[in-house]
Amino acid sequence: MDPRKLIIVLMALVIIVPIAAYSVYYYEQPKLKIIKDGSTVSLWYYGYIIVDGTDLIFDTNMASVANNNTTYPKAPDFTYHPPFTPLNDTVGSGQMIKGFDQGLIGMAQGQSGIIVVPPNLGYGNINESLISKINISGYVSINQELTFNQFTSLFKVFPVSGELLTSPIYGWPVQVKSYNQYYVYIQNIPQIGVQYFPYQGISGFSIIPDSINSNNTISYYFAVTNGTILPNGAYISYVGSTYFELNKNPYLAGKTLYFYVDIIKVD
Repeated sequence: MDPRKLIIVLMALVIIVPIAAYSVYYYEQPKLKIIKDGSTVSLWYYGYIIVDGTDLIFDTNMASVANNNTTYPKAPDFTYHPPFTPLNDTVGSGQMIKGFDQGLIGMAQGQSGIIVVPPNLGYGNINESLISKINISGYVSINQELTFNQFTSLFKVFPVSGELLTSPIYGWPVQVKSYNQYYVYIQNIPQIGVQYFPYQGISGFSIIPDSINSNNTISYYFAVTNGTILPNGAYISYVGSTYFELNKNPYLAGKTLYFYVDIIKVD
Protein backbone atom coordinates (compact mmCIF):
# COMPACT_ATOMS: atom_id res chain seq x y z
CA MET A 1 0.00 0.00 0.00
CA ASP A 2 1.12 3.53 -0.73
CA PRO A 3 2.68 4.90 2.48
CA ARG A 4 0.66 8.08 2.15
CA LYS A 5 -2.62 6.12 1.98
CA LEU A 6 -1.60 4.08 5.03
CA ILE A 7 -1.01 7.25 7.03
CA ILE A 8 -4.47 8.57 6.07
CA VAL A 9 -6.15 5.29 7.15
CA LEU A 10 -4.34 5.29 10.49
CA MET A 11 -5.31 8.90 11.14
CA ALA A 12 -8.96 8.10 10.42
CA LEU A 13 -8.91 5.20 12.88
CA VAL A 14 -7.39 7.42 15.54
CA ILE A 15 -10.34 9.83 15.16
CA ILE A 16 -13.26 7.43 14.49
CA VAL A 17 -12.61 4.59 16.98
CA PRO A 18 -12.69 6.74 20.14
CA ILE A 19 -15.88 8.45 18.93
CA ALA A 20 -17.51 5.08 18.25
CA ALA A 21 -16.39 3.71 21.60
CA TYR A 22 -17.74 6.80 23.36
CA SER A 23 -21.04 6.51 21.51
CA VAL A 24 -21.48 2.86 22.53
CA TYR A 25 -20.66 3.68 26.16
CA TYR A 26 -23.07 6.62 26.23
CA TYR A 27 -26.06 4.76 24.82
CA GLU A 28 -25.59 1.74 27.12
CA GLN A 29 -26.19 3.85 30.24
CA PRO A 30 -29.86 3.82 31.38
CA LYS A 31 -31.41 7.19 32.08
CA LEU A 32 -32.33 7.15 35.78
CA LYS A 33 -35.80 8.43 36.72
CA ILE A 34 -35.05 10.42 39.84
CA ILE A 35 -37.80 11.24 42.33
CA LYS A 36 -38.41 14.91 42.94
CA ASP A 37 -41.13 17.00 44.55
CA GLY A 38 -44.32 16.41 42.56
CA SER A 39 -43.24 13.04 41.13
CA THR A 40 -45.77 10.22 41.09
CA VAL A 41 -44.18 7.14 42.59
CA SER A 42 -45.31 3.51 42.69
CA LEU A 43 -43.59 1.43 45.37
CA TRP A 44 -43.58 -1.47 47.80
CA TYR A 45 -42.85 -0.69 51.43
CA TYR A 46 -42.97 -1.74 55.05
CA GLY A 47 -42.66 0.55 58.05
CA TYR A 48 -41.18 -0.48 61.38
CA ILE A 49 -40.10 0.82 64.76
CA ILE A 50 -37.28 -0.57 66.90
CA VAL A 51 -38.29 -1.70 70.41
CA ASP A 52 -35.65 -3.23 72.68
CA GLY A 53 -33.52 -4.02 69.64
CA THR A 54 -36.32 -5.74 67.71
CA ASP A 55 -37.82 -4.43 64.46
CA LEU A 56 -41.62 -4.35 64.79
CA ILE A 57 -43.70 -3.83 61.65
CA PHE A 58 -46.51 -1.28 61.99
CA ASP A 59 -47.60 -1.09 58.33
CA THR A 60 -46.93 -2.70 54.93
CA ASN A 61 -48.41 -3.25 51.49
CA MET A 62 -46.34 -6.42 51.00
CA ALA A 63 -48.17 -9.73 51.55
CA SER A 64 -44.89 -11.55 52.24
CA VAL A 65 -44.26 -9.24 55.18
CA ALA A 66 -47.83 -9.09 56.49
CA ASN A 67 -48.18 -12.88 56.51
CA ASN A 68 -44.83 -13.64 58.15
CA ASN A 69 -44.85 -12.95 61.88
CA THR A 70 -41.63 -14.86 62.51
CA THR A 71 -39.26 -12.86 60.31
CA TYR A 72 -41.38 -9.72 60.59
CA PRO A 73 -42.87 -9.48 64.11
CA LYS A 74 -45.65 -6.94 64.39
CA ALA A 75 -46.10 -3.80 66.51
CA PRO A 76 -49.23 -3.62 68.70
CA ASP A 77 -50.91 -1.19 66.31
CA PHE A 78 -50.30 -3.27 63.17
CA THR A 79 -53.43 -3.62 61.02
CA TYR A 80 -53.75 -6.39 58.43
CA HIS A 81 -55.31 -4.72 55.39
CA PRO A 82 -55.31 -6.64 52.10
CA PRO A 83 -55.38 -6.52 49.13
CA PHE A 84 -51.65 -5.95 48.93
CA THR A 85 -50.98 -3.67 45.98
CA PRO A 86 -48.26 -1.08 45.21
CA LEU A 87 -48.59 2.29 46.90
CA ASN A 88 -49.05 5.20 44.50
CA ASP A 89 -47.86 8.46 46.05
CA THR A 90 -47.57 11.95 44.61
CA VAL A 91 -44.57 13.31 46.48
CA GLY A 92 -45.42 16.47 48.41
CA SER A 93 -49.20 16.05 48.11
CA GLY A 94 -49.63 15.32 51.82
CA GLN A 95 -50.87 11.79 51.18
CA MET A 96 -47.97 10.40 53.23
CA ILE A 97 -46.22 11.79 56.29
CA LYS A 98 -43.71 14.55 55.52
CA GLY A 99 -40.60 12.54 56.43
CA PHE A 100 -41.59 9.72 54.08
CA ASP A 101 -41.91 12.06 51.09
CA GLN A 102 -38.69 13.87 51.94
CA GLY A 103 -36.87 10.53 52.13
CA LEU A 104 -38.10 9.54 48.66
CA ILE A 105 -36.66 12.65 46.98
CA GLY A 106 -33.41 11.75 45.22
CA MET A 107 -34.16 8.03 45.01
CA ALA A 108 -34.62 6.47 41.56
CA GLN A 109 -36.80 3.95 39.77
CA GLY A 110 -35.54 0.43 40.46
CA GLN A 111 -33.83 1.47 43.68
CA SER A 112 -34.55 0.20 47.19
CA GLY A 113 -33.45 1.53 50.54
CA ILE A 114 -34.35 2.59 54.08
CA ILE A 115 -35.94 5.94 54.92
CA VAL A 116 -35.46 7.15 58.51
CA VAL A 117 -38.16 9.51 59.80
CA PRO A 118 -37.66 11.41 63.10
CA PRO A 119 -40.76 12.06 65.24
CA ASN A 120 -41.13 15.71 64.16
CA LEU A 121 -41.47 14.59 60.53
CA GLY A 122 -43.65 11.60 61.39
CA TYR A 123 -46.48 11.50 63.92
CA GLY A 124 -45.18 14.29 66.14
CA ASN A 125 -43.60 14.40 69.56
CA ILE A 126 -45.16 13.12 72.77
CA ASN A 127 -47.67 15.39 74.50
CA GLU A 128 -47.04 14.69 78.18
CA SER A 129 -50.45 16.07 79.17
CA LEU A 130 -52.06 13.10 77.40
CA ILE A 131 -50.35 10.57 79.69
CA SER A 132 -52.09 9.52 82.92
CA LYS A 133 -50.61 7.56 85.81
CA ILE A 134 -52.99 4.87 87.09
CA ASN A 135 -52.42 3.09 90.39
CA ILE A 136 -51.93 -0.65 89.97
CA SER A 137 -54.29 -1.29 92.90
CA GLY A 138 -57.62 0.28 93.74
CA TYR A 139 -60.98 -0.20 95.41
CA VAL A 140 -64.66 0.36 94.67
CA SER A 141 -67.81 0.22 96.82
CA ILE A 142 -69.88 -2.93 96.59
CA ASN A 143 -73.03 -0.83 96.35
CA GLN A 144 -73.07 2.15 94.01
CA GLU A 145 -75.54 4.92 93.33
CA LEU A 146 -75.61 6.24 89.76
CA THR A 147 -77.78 8.94 88.28
CA PHE A 148 -80.24 7.62 85.74
CA ASN A 149 -78.27 9.34 82.95
CA GLN A 150 -74.95 7.96 84.23
CA PHE A 151 -76.38 4.44 84.21
CA THR A 152 -77.83 4.60 80.70
CA SER A 153 -74.69 6.29 79.36
CA LEU A 154 -72.45 3.65 80.93
CA PHE A 155 -74.45 0.46 80.28
CA LYS A 156 -76.28 1.57 77.10
CA VAL A 157 -79.58 0.11 78.37
CA PHE A 158 -82.45 1.16 80.62
CA PRO A 159 -82.42 -0.41 84.10
CA VAL A 160 -84.47 -3.47 85.05
CA SER A 161 -84.61 -4.47 88.72
CA GLY A 162 -82.75 -7.72 89.37
CA GLU A 163 -81.05 -7.71 85.97
CA LEU A 164 -77.44 -8.94 85.77
CA LEU A 165 -75.12 -6.84 83.60
CA THR A 166 -71.40 -6.65 82.93
CA SER A 167 -69.58 -3.59 84.16
CA PRO A 168 -67.93 -1.83 81.20
CA ILE A 169 -65.39 -0.37 83.65
CA TYR A 170 -64.33 -3.49 85.55
CA GLY A 171 -65.54 -6.34 83.36
CA TRP A 172 -67.19 -8.17 86.26
CA PRO A 173 -70.93 -8.77 86.87
CA VAL A 174 -73.18 -6.19 88.51
CA GLN A 175 -76.83 -6.41 89.50
CA VAL A 176 -79.47 -3.70 89.32
CA LYS A 177 -80.96 -3.60 92.83
CA SER A 178 -83.51 -0.81 92.30
CA TYR A 179 -84.09 2.44 90.48
CA ASN A 180 -86.32 5.46 90.14
CA GLN A 181 -86.53 8.30 87.66
CA TYR A 182 -83.47 9.94 89.19
CA TYR A 183 -81.13 7.19 90.43
CA VAL A 184 -80.13 3.60 89.77
CA TYR A 185 -78.68 1.45 92.56
CA ILE A 186 -76.32 -1.34 91.51
CA GLN A 187 -74.26 -3.95 93.33
CA ASN A 188 -70.82 -5.15 92.22
CA ILE A 189 -70.66 -8.95 92.56
CA PRO A 190 -67.26 -10.16 91.30
CA GLN A 191 -65.65 -13.42 92.38
CA ILE A 192 -62.47 -12.91 94.32
CA GLY A 193 -59.37 -14.01 92.45
CA VAL A 194 -61.08 -14.20 89.05
CA GLN A 195 -59.47 -12.27 86.18
CA TYR A 196 -61.91 -9.96 84.38
CA PHE A 197 -61.39 -8.35 80.99
CA PRO A 198 -63.23 -5.03 80.53
CA TYR A 199 -62.33 -4.96 76.83
CA GLN A 200 -63.37 -8.14 75.03
CA GLY A 201 -60.57 -9.66 72.98
CA ILE A 202 -57.84 -7.58 74.65
CA SER A 203 -55.82 -9.86 76.90
CA GLY A 204 -53.26 -7.25 77.95
CA PHE A 205 -55.68 -5.32 80.18
CA SER A 206 -57.49 -7.06 83.02
CA ILE A 207 -58.70 -6.49 86.59
CA ILE A 208 -58.49 -9.00 89.44
CA PRO A 209 -60.49 -8.47 92.67
CA ASP A 210 -58.47 -9.77 95.61
CA SER A 211 -60.59 -9.06 98.71
CA ILE A 212 -63.82 -7.67 100.10
CA ASN A 213 -63.12 -5.28 102.95
CA SER A 214 -65.02 -4.64 106.17
CA ASN A 215 -66.12 -1.23 104.92
CA ASN A 216 -68.03 -2.88 102.04
CA THR A 217 -65.43 -2.10 99.39
CA ILE A 218 -63.79 -4.42 96.87
CA SER A 219 -60.00 -4.24 96.56
CA TYR A 220 -58.61 -5.05 93.12
CA TYR A 221 -55.48 -4.72 91.04
CA PHE A 222 -54.71 -4.31 87.35
CA ALA A 223 -52.80 -6.88 85.29
CA VAL A 224 -51.64 -4.95 82.23
CA THR A 225 -49.07 -5.46 79.48
CA ASN A 226 -46.88 -2.68 78.17
CA GLY A 227 -47.84 -1.72 74.59
CA THR A 228 -51.45 -2.90 74.85
CA ILE A 229 -53.76 -0.70 72.75
CA LEU A 230 -57.31 -0.16 73.99
CA PRO A 231 -60.41 0.31 71.79
CA ASN A 232 -60.40 4.09 72.31
CA GLY A 233 -56.85 4.30 70.90
CA ALA A 234 -55.11 4.88 74.22
CA TYR A 235 -52.32 2.44 75.06
CA ILE A 236 -50.20 1.25 77.97
CA SER A 237 -46.81 2.95 77.62
CA TYR A 238 -45.25 1.98 80.98
CA VAL A 239 -45.87 -0.61 83.67
CA GLY A 240 -44.23 -0.27 87.08
CA SER A 241 -44.66 -1.91 90.46
CA THR A 242 -47.13 0.67 91.78
CA TYR A 243 -48.60 2.35 88.70
CA PHE A 244 -48.91 2.16 84.92
CA GLU A 245 -49.20 4.88 82.30
CA LEU A 246 -52.24 5.22 80.08
CA ASN A 247 -51.08 7.12 77.01
CA LYS A 248 -53.60 8.92 74.78
CA ASN A 249 -51.00 10.05 72.23
CA PRO A 250 -51.04 8.29 68.84
CA TYR A 251 -49.07 5.06 69.26
CA LEU A 252 -46.38 6.18 66.78
CA ALA A 253 -45.99 9.66 68.30
CA GLY A 254 -42.52 10.28 69.66
CA LYS A 255 -41.04 7.31 67.81
CA THR A 256 -38.42 7.22 65.06
CA LEU A 257 -39.91 5.44 62.06
CA TYR A 258 -38.09 3.32 59.50
CA PHE A 259 -39.43 2.52 56.04
CA TYR A 260 -38.02 -0.04 53.63
CA VAL A 261 -39.03 1.07 50.12
CA ASP A 262 -38.67 -0.59 46.72
CA ILE A 263 -39.30 1.93 43.92
CA ILE A 264 -41.23 0.31 41.06
CA LYS A 265 -41.99 3.31 38.85
CA VAL A 266 -41.41 7.06 38.75
CA ASP A 267 -43.41 9.50 36.58
